[in-house]
Amino acid sequence: MTKKQISKAIGILSMNLLLMLGTAVTSAIAAIAKSFPREPVSKVQLLGSIPHLGQIIASIIFTYLTFKLTRKNIGLLAIAFVGIGGLIPAIYNSNLNLILACMVLVGFGTGTITNVVPVLLQENFEGEARATTMGWATGVTNVGMMIFTALGGILGGANWRNLFWIYSLALIIFILAYVLIPRDVKLTGNSKNNKKSEKTNFWVLMKHLNGYVYAIYLINFMLSMAMMTFLSNQSIVLSSQGKGTSYVAMVTAIGNVGGIITAAFLKYIRKFTKNDSIAYGFIAFALSFICIAFFKNIIIHIIGNAFSGMGIVLVNATAPYEMSILTTKKEFPLAVSTNTILGSIAGMIVPLILAALKIKPGFNSFMAGIIISVFTALTLFVTRFGTRVEKQQIKENGGN
Repeated sequence: MTKKQISKAIGILSMNLLLMLGTAVTSAIAAIAKSFPREPVSKVQLLGSIPHLGQIIASIIFTYLTFKLTRKNIGLLAIAFVGIGGLIPAIYNSNLNLILACMVLVGFGTGTITNVVPVLLQENFEGEARATTMGWATGVTNVGMMIFTALGGILGGANWRNLFWIYSLALIIFILAYVLIPRDVKLTGNSKNNKKSEKTNFWVLMKHLNGYVYAIYLINFMLSMAMMTFLSNQSIVLSSQGKGTSYVAMVTAIGNVGGIITAAFLKYIRKFTKNDSIAYGFIAFALSFICIAFFKNIIIHIIGNAFSGMGIVLVNATAPYEMSILTTKKEFPLAVSTNTILGSIAGMIVPLILAALKIKPGFNSFMAGIIISVFTALTLFVTRFGTRVEKQQIKENGGN
């Protein structure tokens, strides 16, 4: 890629550094629960899942925002929400309900980022450059997870309240995005009837989305369930092994090198995984649960987190790219926002589903995570989903 393209990529992808800030909070769930002994553990666990409520709201209004603001300004607004929502608990932290409300604001910001980054990449890159930057997007997310989880562990090691100061780093990301993302124009209508046509187009576009896009929605739903089960329960599982917040943050941060390496060498890894990259991603998730639940060795715990990062990259770097190929430029923003909504719903309701099934937090939830991951992987292998999508892509390209 050219220097100009790399500069744009840095500006756009820097926003993804903020997506996993919440993992710093989840690493301290056990410590936070001790500070609110009158609150049920399931409510404290919402700190890891309730941001998905904000993500759902952001995704619902995302298409509307693209008609009111430029994509660049939408990104800047999202960064501001993440920073403000995350910093309030650093100052006011004696009320769990207030902290949960702030996490909703953070979720609104990250949800908007999740939607706007793929759209900016689709608009600014073509062909192999787009595939490369979408792969980088997931790698950058893991870099953010590693950096912010480590910082959260350092800040929150003595007192969990201090970890919220990591959200002040959103200011640096805001400056990078403001300087490096190219100026664009907002989408506007040409007639008074534009609102009606927008509503009509929404349903028309949804109706005509490629069937494989809906399958990707289901895959993302399962990914969110597996990922949030891991993030919201790892602290509890390791706490039962006598490990504290700093330990959880450390193994999570170091383990994310696995995701970064996977993103960096994704092109070569796909030569092995071929059309089954997403299925292997769920296998990696299953291994992450196993490493944490059945071993008490720090090296194995780091490897478990590395498998988690690997799984996120293999799924999140493959699915959006496939979706961008299976949809038109008009369909893609809608497809992305719908995908985010479903993933956010899955992440938000995971604790509720596990509680409804009477699956206890911690080890039992990890067993459920293994079942979810293995079941999804086997389904993808048996149905040869990746091969079917590739054939569909060839068919679409041939038709054009």
